[in-house]
Amino acid sequence: MFSQDGLLVLRLFRIFLVTCVIVVAFVAGTTLRPVGAEDPVAEQTLVEVADSSESTAITSSAAFARNLSGRVYVWDRGRLRPASQARVSTGSALVRTDSSGRFEFSPEQRTGRLSIVQPGYDIVHRPIYYDQSVIVLRNLVVRAVYIPFSEVTKPAVQAWAHDLIDRNLINAVVIDLKDEGGRVFSIAATPTVEQISAVRDGSSVGDFLEELQRKGVYRIGRVVTFLDRSYPYSFPQNALRNLGGGLFIDGMGSTWSSAYSSEARRYNIEIGVQAAGYVEEIQYDYVRLPYENGLLERGLYGEADRVAAITRFAQEASEALHLAGLAVSFDTFGVVSTAGNDQGIGQSVAGLAPYLDYISPMVYPSGWSAGSFGYAYPPEHPGPVVRINVEATVNLIEEPGSALVRPWLQDFHDYQSRGLGYHAEEVHAQIAATAEAGGIGFMLWDTSLQYELQALEQALSLTWSPFG
Repeated sequence: MFSQDGLLVLRLFRIFLVTCVIVVAFVAGTTLRPVGAEDPVAEQTLVEVADSSESTAITSSAAFARNLSGRVYVWDRGRLRPASQARVSTGSALVRTDSSGRFEFSPEQRTGRLSIVQPGYDIVHRPIYYDQSVIVLRNLVVRAVYIPFSEVTKPAVQAWAHDLIDRNLINAVVIDLKDEGGRVFSIAATPTVEQISAVRDGSSVGDFLEELQRKGVYRIGRVVTFLDRSYPYSFPQNALRNLGGGLFIDGMGSTWSSAYSSEARRYNIEIGVQAAGYVEEIQYDYVRLPYENGLLERGLYGEADRVAAITRFAQEASEALHLAGLAVSFDTFGVVSTAGNDQGIGQSVAGLAPYLDYISPMVYPSGWSAGSFGYAYPPEHPGPVVRINVEATVNLIEEPGSALVRPWLQDFHDYQSRGLGYHAEEVHAQIAATAEAGGIGFMLWDTSLQYELQALEQALSLTWSPFG
């Protein structure tokens, strides 16, 4: 029999043991099953590192007779706290954690695997062998560069990206899965993509992405959405129209599929789902209506209808992609964060945020006209321009569990009248302003791939809220 002091020591030891297990999980990013002394394997292992490359999970729901439950935690400001509103998926069912970080699935919803998506944290994909699990998520602040569709297949470009990663200058990449022409790499191609002959060989891209996964790189697949030079010709009934009823052609000579069409929305969602084995996140660009005149739908639908169509796409994409274990982000015009309306394109940050993990305003200083934010020539003030716009976007997102703001920043020379050079100083000013304004991470855009590496080096010393 234990004395009272002995029982106290034993209780304290068990609390210490469980705490150690959780800390180990945070470091390893693993799935835990805390076990008690009565467990026959307790002396052999307290932490199971669930690695799908080394273990085979039970995949038949018929093999499970009990509910699967668990809790999700994050590391925040030096301590563990419950991950509220995290999206947890078994691939057949999707739930969100409650305020204590708890989730639960019935036996019929279990598949032997879990995916967990929480903005600002690494995505978890794990086999699950037990009925109860504790998962600790690691912080994720994306530092990414963009690699275009036409470049990512080149061995030299892939080697260049590996070099940036190996030097810890970036921890993420954004690559095109579907480009402005409507072309889709084979790793994301659906039967409809093949039907309209829009598929392009992406085997080398798939190999590249798998190599990045082994290095722990966060992979973002960009999908150019409603601007599309392929789909509308095969499915004109799902395309936007001009005033005469024919296909609408914008100022760049491009056609657009219609955000009002459920089939057009589904087409782009299915491309994202198809790429689930190769990326952690699907980022939708051109997820809007064109702003040009001559569009028949502009006379048929008002702002509320436009916003409803784009928001409906966010809701549908969220359901499908989160079920597949993917994060979801939208690129938005920076001006919709400050203008107080949708600018004719259907984007509403406040309306989109509850469905997404990240909103990425394109806040390029060269995109602002003279007088914006009180500056006669905005490109001359890259830091303040980015800070104002990122801060405005952050302030539009109030609901807990909604998207974080991770902007696109300008790493190319100014294209306005003065043609200012954008070098390390100008790029770093934008990155630092993003951190100050409450953004979480950044993505640099330069289709020539001449990124300012010194600015990437300087970004390593920044502190990002809420992880400071």
